[in-house]
Amino acid sequence: MEENNKPKWLSELQQKSWEPEVLLSGIVLYGMFKMPGLLDDFLYYYKINFTGASNDIDNFVGMMKVAVYWLTSGLIAHLISRGIWVGMVGLSFTFPKGIALDEIKLTDKYKNFLARIPSTEKIILNLEGFSSTLFSISFMMFMMMLGAYFYLLITIIVPVLSLVYFVNDIFDNDTFGYILAGYLLVVLAFGFIGFIDFITLGFFKRFRWLSKIYWPIYRVVGTLTMARFYRPIYYILVSNVKKWKIGLLLTAFVVASFMWVGGISNSTYPGESLSRISLWSDSQNTGSYTGYYDDQVDDIKSINASIQSDIIRGNTVRLFLVLRAEREDSIKAHCNLDSLFQIEELGRPQARIQCLKAFYSVSIDDSVFADLPFKFHFKSKTRQRGLLTYIDISYLETGLHHLSIEIPEQKFRNNRIANIPFYREETILPYYLPEPSQQSEPEGESYLKLKPILPK
Repeated sequence: MEENNKPKWLSELQQKSWEPEVLLSGIVLYGMFKMPGLLDDFLYYYKINFTGASNDIDNFVGMMKVAVYWLTSGLIAHLISRGIWVGMVGLSFTFPKGIALDEIKLTDKYKNFLARIPSTEKIILNLEGFSSTLFSISFMMFMMMLGAYFYLLITIIVPVLSLVYFVNDIFDNDTFGYILAGYLLVVLAFGFIGFIDFITLGFFKRFRWLSKIYWPIYRVVGTLTMARFYRPIYYILVSNVKKWKIGLLLTAFVVASFMWVGGISNSTYPGESLSRISLWSDSQNTGSYTGYYDDQVDDIKSINASIQSDIIRGNTVRLFLVLRAEREDSIKAHCNLDSLFQIEELGRPQARIQCLKAFYSVSIDDSVFADLPFKFHFKSKTRQRGLLTYIDISYLETGLHHLSIEIPEQKFRNNRIANIPFYREETILPYYLPEPSQQSEPEGESYLKLKPILPK
């Protein structure tokens, strides 16, 4: 559209673009600060109530978090830039002459250096362009992260899961492996070619013969990565900013995003990927997981089991076993639940209890508890469905002990799903003062007891 044919409302909006930018930054930032917690809740709910093979969902949540962090960081930087811009606009009105070098008693060397500072109007215009560009780049990075995961979802995750469930039984293992490897090779090759073209700012589109071959790949990859949402910003930057700056920005963005996603997906605790403490470990034999203890549960929750505290002052451990959807088929097969349902004396709820008791093995140190009184329980604090039982530990000595929960070894690679350390503290009985005697002493005897201390 030519400049003369530009609508008047668009010209006015361009001149006042800072108003919607600041408004959107504030509104979006408010939502972005809440997003990581909501994503963690989604991941936690998925692991409990759906399949336990959650690597794909872990990656999705990791990429979504990184996308949110990029957008949040960009919008915060945008607001800071706009704040400086507003300050400069105010100063230009209050002091229209700008820097008055004649009023400063400095040597010529310093005055010549300060004279190179741009005028107030130029600084304001530069900040205006920088702020608007930063605002657009923030949303571009956010949409690129979403597009990258959408490409993986459509081309790898959904097809591979479909092949595993529907095609695996048709072919033998070797043939199925070749089919799967060939498909993944093609998909990854397409994605890698599109990625190289993206980073190099259109390398494959510069040569006539190569661009013809690349055209179908460009269209497919662009569609699956939702490029229509960020392509205009990308090409505006490529065509108006020095290419080495854009290339450096995109390279840093990609490298940082890969490292960020990997750190978030593999970390147990917040900020773990950034820690430089190399000697720390949280394995089952050496760690004490925060989620195991109800009095320490906040954002981190155990998806296997928990007790009331790491220090037990009484004679009872309250154990809560979390039920997870991924184990139900194995539990039913292990106890032959259908046969238990045929026993009329049990009833269906009690049959389920018996089935679960046969699957889970609870022990403290070397002592295995054969028949614990399990009850179904909904833990409202963590919104978990599971089993609740109480364990008598009056026989345990004061000191450190370990409560272990195991499941049949042939069903899972690691049969010990929880190893909970706790310290049994010695119970101190309260001290009660003896009640005073109700019998009154004879007056004479009371006088004799007081006589030695009475003044003469």
